[in-house]
Amino acid sequence: MINLYKETYGQGEPVVMLHGWAMHSGLWRAFAEQLAVDRQVICFDLPGHGRSENVQPYALDVLVDELALALPEQPCHLVGWSLGGALALRLAEKSPNKVKSLILIASNPHFLSTQDWLGVAPNILADFVGNIQKNASVTLLRFMSLQVKGMPEMKSCLKQIKEALQECAVPELEVLMGGLQILKTADLRSTLPALTLPVQMILGEYDSLVPAQLSEQCESLAPQIEMHVIEGAGHVPFISHEQQVLALIRDFLLRSGA
Repeated sequence: MINLYKETYGQGEPVVMLHGWAMHSGLWRAFAEQLAVDRQVICFDLPGHGRSENVQPYALDVLVDELALALPEQPCHLVGWSLGGALALRLAEKSPNKVKSLILIASNPHFLSTQDWLGVAPNILADFVGNIQKNASVTLLRFMSLQVKGMPEMKSCLKQIKEALQECAVPELEVLMGGLQILKTADLRSTLPALTLPVQMILGEYDSLVPAQLSEQCESLAPQIEMHVIEGAGHVPFISHEQQVLALIRDFLLRSGA
């Protein structure tokens, strides 16, 4: 078991939050503090990210197994954003006794687009890999900036993102490439309909990585999913549309037993 850094807020039934690729728990902090008003919120740095130790090999099930060991003893509600959503989805599948409900934010059970599935074009991810290898910190900032471009609160969103990026060192290239490989290869579409716990998905209308139209495909796979598309939001709706996302999650948690 490796050492996973975590930040804990509040008291009560636990809600565990998993951030996205190349980020760390600091990006959740303002959101998590508000969510923790009447519950406990635990934010982990993923392996190799932020202040957490790395793991070998950097593969989906290896990460999920480490996270499962770090979960609280009491069954928790699991929130995953982007890559963190893929990990959360697999974690709920492998450890159903540890997870009471699942919330996926700007996440996709299959990130790459195919003839019958909406996602990211393979060439876009390939270009991203090339840029990361040249200058990771600049590429990450540009990537995050694009996700809030044109939004009314763009300046404040960018400020929060920049502060989070500067708080910790950029993950090692091996970790960044491993995370991208998970995004390229993970296919969890069969997992969604097999889950028996409550599931909520929150997508952004203008997300360029996880298209909002994906909502129809996910609902076709698993009609029991509670789906929300945030108007005007991109890939970080918990920053750009904080209060709206908070209200959706709070209501869902109350109905799911938190």
